[in-house]
Amino acid sequence: MHWYDFAQPHPEVYTAYTSYIMALMAEIAGILKKDEDIPLYVQYRDGCKRAYQAMAKTERFTLDTDRQARLVRPLAFGLLDEEQTNYAKKRLIQALEHYGWRLGTGFLSTPLILDVLAEYDLDAAYRLLENEELPGWLSMPKNGATTIWEAWEGPNSAHGGIGSLNHYSKGAVCRWLFDTMCGIHVDGENHFTIAPRPGGHFAYAKAAYESIYGRVESGWERNNGYCCYKVVIPANATATLILPDGSRETLAPGCHTFRR
Repeated sequence: MHWYDFAQPHPEVYTAYTSYIMALMAEIAGILKKDEDIPLYVQYRDGCKRAYQAMAKTERFTLDTDRQARLVRPLAFGLLDEEQTNYAKKRLIQALEHYGWRLGTGFLSTPLILDVLAEYDLDAAYRLLENEELPGWLSMPKNGATTIWEAWEGPNSAHGGIGSLNHYSKGAVCRWLFDTMCGIHVDGENHFTIAPRPGGHFAYAKAAYESIYGRVESGWERNNGYCCYKVVIPANATATLILPDGSRETLAPGCHTFRR
């Protein structure tokens, strides 16, 4: 995992996150009905985006790199033009191939990489998730972990002690398991969108979330060429179910089962 020395300037990182933060500020201003503030935030957001695109054309910050974070970050934040975006998507797959489909992102991009991949290549996202070699998420349970370690080696780490044995940076993958693998989204008052996306070699998956509206569950199991989906919606709530084939169902409270 790459560690950043924050005492040194990192214009690529700063430019990317400034654009991202300005986009959030514009969104927040809209929600707060501070419409007079929106143009300034948009101006800075778009200015940083143009600067990033120009930066990506230089030798120092080229997209032709095996550094996964350098490809994940601009794709996640929508910083590139169409030609650069298409190139970065292909180059990220190539970078993963070169690293044996092991995880090579740092703290800032590890939470983003599966989202980026799933947007255009779900099989690639699952292939990365399923890697059991160091560094990879499944290398930890393979070596006895029951939590997600800060150091890949866990208690056997030779780098400054054992570190945290229950750490957010790599643990951010759990959010993806909830909202993509099992598809649980809270998207309104007393309303959920359930959009599971089965993949990889997993035979089944199930997640439950104790939301402020009650416990919601979503799971799927593959068997004999079919996939069975089971969804539980809490009382006084509704949900929109979106299955991988594009079909939609409106769900009332209770337990629902579908077979596709």
